[in-house]
Amino acid sequence: MNLEQFLDYSSRLESNATRDPNVLGLVLVGSTADTSRVDEWSDHDFFWVVKPGTGEQYRQDLSWIPDISEAVLWPRETDHGLKVVFTDGRVLEFAVFEDSELELSSLNAYEVAVDKADILDRCKIIAARSADKKPVEWHREFELFLATILLGVGRARRGETLTAGQFIRSYSLNHLIPLIRLAQTPITGSESREDNLNGFRRLEQQYPNLAEQIELACQMNVEEAGRALLEIACGLKELTSAEKAQVNVLVTRFDWQLSL
Repeated sequence: MNLEQFLDYSSRLESNATRDPNVLGLVLVGSTADTSRVDEWSDHDFFWVVKPGTGEQYRQDLSWIPDISEAVLWPRETDHGLKVVFTDGRVLEFAVFEDSELELSSLNAYEVAVDKADILDRCKIIAARSADKKPVEWHREFELFLATILLGVGRARRGETLTAGQFIRSYSLNHLIPLIRLAQTPITGSESREDNLNGFRRLEQQYPNLAEQIELACQMNVEEAGRALLEIACGLKELTSAEKAQVNVLVTRFDWQLSL
């Protein structure tokens, strides 16, 4: 799908929302709103806001979706959210909210395409609330990162390689990535690309060297990946003596060679 086709699909969604008396709003989110990011892999993300008592109707009967006859799967993901995949690989990710449920959402990039119930003003409040998160604390994330590496490698040595890989290649990154954002400055011009709802998004554009190192580490076997990720974390900034002592617990426990 090129940009013209992408925008045309958004326009068709907007027309359906405008005509339907039960629909109170259509909110385009993510790259569907910030179309400067659209490429051939972009999916349509949106909120479909409807009158009280009609939400489940729109989640169960998808005839309101343009091209729905071409869909090959349409799984229910959450109470409000669904995905639709078409025969040509196009993807929709959307949530159907009843009027009182819209405030359950989070927002960063958005565009209110249809507004019949003060949707724009409400989205401004939701976006502000979404951006106002508890500050990330270095020492907390660092200690959780170390604990996750310790647990993951321990499970690997026990022979539980699948859950070990989950700890090392997934859970530990939930703490390593905030550490990167706290300790390092993104490359010039990429500051606005950060996704405040998902720190993994566009890390490659903001911290290309570190992103490449993480990707290479995650391709190693579990224990080697854990050690490589630990080295990345330790290289983000000068560690305090207390932090070095914490790292040495892992180094000693696993008999690793690591320069601090």
